[in-house]
Amino acid sequence: MSLMDKLMQPMIGGTLPVPADYAANELVGNLFTVWAGGFGIAVIPWALYCFFKKGNDIPLLMIFGGLICSLIEPMLDHLGHLWYPTNLPGPAFIGYDLNIPYLIPPCYVFFISMTGYWAYTRMKAGLTVKGVFITWFLIAMTDVIMEMPGTATQAYIYYGDASFKVFGFPLAWGWLNGTSMLLVGFLLYLIEPYLRGWNRLFIIPVSVVAMGASYGMTAWPYFMSLNHDMPWIATRLLTLLSLVLCLMVVRFTAAIVASGHEAKNPIEKLNGNPVPA
Repeated sequence: MSLMDKLMQPMIGGTLPVPADYAANELVGNLFTVWAGGFGIAVIPWALYCFFKKGNDIPLLMIFGGLICSLIEPMLDHLGHLWYPTNLPGPAFIGYDLNIPYLIPPCYVFFISMTGYWAYTRMKAGLTVKGVFITWFLIAMTDVIMEMPGTATQAYIYYGDASFKVFGFPLAWGWLNGTSMLLVGFLLYLIEPYLRGWNRLFIIPVSVVAMGASYGMTAWPYFMSLNHDMPWIATRLLTLLSLVLCLMVVRFTAAIVASGHEAKNPIEKLNGNPVPA
């Protein structure tokens, strides 16, 4: 097959049901459940300490938000071609005919809400444009480090011809998830100073709103590459387009964070205020 034939080879898109005989090694499944979900459980005592001893209600509210946000998982799995083994502990719930294992809700608590909260603390402390990009990169790499052991051991599988796989992990999920977590922190950074009294409860939906918005802005080319029939080269170009969109969203976020760094609140002095490099 010539190079041009390879590039133009038709790729068939479409979701597939989880094979009835797809089962993970029992030890692998249990270890990955503890690895991925254990962080979310471990953070609860810390959040309670922050609430009762420090008067900081944000971590506890973000935990509730992470649990709600986990309801997005089956939609993303359906569009993003992910299978969980039939024998993982669970299901916590079922959506799109997919069994979502117990590990997912606490995983969202830590890796979406708490990572977003960390990004918020970094932005609140003050970040330049470069600092926002470094924060985004660190978050994206956290997702890669967390997920790759699962795909390498087949604790779960990204099926089909996903672009740029390393040990079974499509790298696109690193930049897509990294951007979504950064935007969780960014939305919290924007609204938290204005929430008082019972309005503090509006912190709870921050994770689901920001994550959903992020995927709406950045993930559609990647989902097209998986679910549309198209030439092989088109699937790779669309996947790279998702990266370009992520970089654009991060740059926009960085401009606002850097502009508001010297201001009293995040959205003051945005007009006419120079952006630190």
